[in-house]
Amino acid sequence: MRRALIALSLGLGIGFLGACGNKAEADSTTAWCVLFSVDENNAELPEPVPCQFSQRQGNVTVSFDQQLYEFAASEQGKTYRRDNHSTGIGFTREDDFTLVVFWEDPRQQ
Repeated sequence: MRRALIALSLGLGIGFLGACGNKAEADSTTAWCVLFSVDENNAELPEPVPCQFSQRQGNVTVSFDQQLYEFAASEQGKTYRRDNHSTGIGFTREDDFTLVVFWEDPRQQ
């Protein structure tokens, strides 16, 4: 009986540890992106395009139009600025671009 309880406890403990291990999975979703280039002096806003947003432990990857944008959490405030809003997130690299990620199509809001 004692061996059965030990085996059951070990099994439950291993199962619990396995469930905890899944906490590091990335959050990923389809979103809408708008890219503002510093070089552009266009009075019109760029058209929002579907994009893929992924975040893991604060590290963000955004991909669309065969481009990949990566924002390491350790570089925030150094090489880029991050602005969180209820409608999405903005990433700015000074003298280069601003990438705005919207959770929903901004044309529908």
